[in-house]
Amino acid sequence: PDLLSIGNCALDLQSRNSIDSHQSNDSRNNLTGIDAQELLSVLSDLYDRELVGVIGWAKQIPGFTDLPLNDQMRLLQVSWAEILTLMLAHRSTPFTGRLYFASDFWLDERTAKECGAIEMYSHFAHLTQRFERISASKEEYFLLKALALSNCDVRLENPAALKKLRDTILNALNDCVLITRHMSAISHQQQLLLLLPAVRQADHVVRRFWTAVNRDGSVTMNKLFVEMLEPVSR
Repeated sequence: PDLLSIGNCALDLQSRNSIDSHQSNDSRNNLTGIDAQELLSVLSDLYDRELVGVIGWAKQIPGFTDLPLNDQMRLLQVSWAEILTLMLAHRSTPFTGRLYFASDFWLDERTAKECGAIEMYSHFAHLTQRFERISASKEEYFLLKALALSNCDVRLENPAALKKLRDTILNALNDCVLITRHMSAISHQQQLLLLLPAVRQADHVVRRFWTAVNRDGSVTMNKLFVEMLEPVSR
């Protein structure tokens, strides 16, 4: 039941939001020809929109809203970049050199260089290729997102409740892999979990990049996005 609940809530969100939708068959980038500052402005707006979607998605995970409200906010503040990175990797698979931040907006190596995001692109591209090699199912992907949310090293009011939630997600992932992978279940689950340190490393790259953009001031960033970039005491 936990596996189905977590999986179904994510599937429902996929139909309502663009944040989990796959790349379209249209190879054109609707923003071709705009300058680097405009690219960053659009990318910033996409991140802000996806942050709103992630907050709504998290509230549908069974057990998440049972946590104290302050704990919910701290978990989201710490994990949002990891969750969005997993979503980007999933959306950009199969990887063709393009990272799809939306169905009609992608960055390749050239455009990433133009807007000063080559370090972020390189990390994302490497992670997306690893994600593709693992061949995670939709259910495994949804559970990895939930695990990224619940596996935060941050001080909470009720750490026992978080441990219970995390154990539920881990058990659901274990059951999912056992059911679908049979003989290769142990090896496959190891590969899924080994992806998470790379996702956390990408988190640092994302925060460093957008903090620099915000300090530069050339791109207007929405209030929610700026607030989520603020460091959280651990």
